[in-house]
Amino acid sequence: MPGASSRTGKRVAALAADEIQVLAEALAAAPATAAGVHEARKSIRRLRSLLSLVRPALGKSDVQPVDAALKSLAKGLSALRDGQVVLDTAHDCARHAAGADEAASWGALTPLLAHQQEHRVAEALADDPGFMRRQAQAHRQAERLRALPWHRLHADDLRHGLARSVRRQQRAQEFALDSGDLDDLHDLRRKSRRLRMQLNALKRLRVSTHGVAVASRDIAGLVDQLGALQDLALLQRSLTALEPAPPVHAWPVATRRRMARPSPIHPLA
Repeated sequence: MPGASSRTGKRVAALAADEIQVLAEALAAAPATAAGVHEARKSIRRLRSLLSLVRPALGKSDVQPVDAALKSLAKGLSALRDGQVVLDTAHDCARHAAGADEAASWGALTPLLAHQQEHRVAEALADDPGFMRRQAQAHRQAERLRALPWHRLHADDLRHGLARSVRRQQRAQEFALDSGDLDDLHDLRRKSRRLRMQLNALKRLRVSTHGVAVASRDIAGLVDQLGALQDLALLQRSLTALEPAPPVHAWPVATRRRMARPSPIHPLA
């Protein structure tokens, strides 16, 4: 990318360019496959986690417009992705049904959830056929990324950004574990996931963390635990929104127990 004169700046600029290309390709595939939506959202998260690391060094006024556009793009895909998560979680619960009654309940409920998702996909494609508008947005952000002042960036800037993310994750963890509120736990998941992505980015960039003590394996486990809670919460919300709404007693018993007593969370030390 033009203007990237430092070694670190060149590497980060190249990583951002690769990631925005992954995003554009995922959006091109998304109308035909649920995996495309999933990959697009993951690519956006990786890009935004990278921008969070470099924002102070490159300047908020330059970075913020790109980040805001990527956030908006992700928000436009969230209903599609959440719907697919609900369907996948329901199928998983059906596979692990505790008995014939629970299996029969899922046999009645999963087609209704599938119909919900089909309706979401149809609406999204009617609004943006082939996701062409979304693809164009990705290409516009690629141009903005190329124009960022990457020459300002040095390895210490990335380490300082990582240290900020560690502090934010720790504050979110303390708050979420104290409140136990689902929204706070979801916020903890977002911050933990961003921290994990930033550690992965520094590894790919061959930038040492120089004593920023975080175990990526522990973060992955925490994100997975929080993700399982979120998936069940999304499923419960979707079941509640079904029309006509199924009676509570029709919900599979084992799933209601999992919702009421989720697995314990193992926070980062």
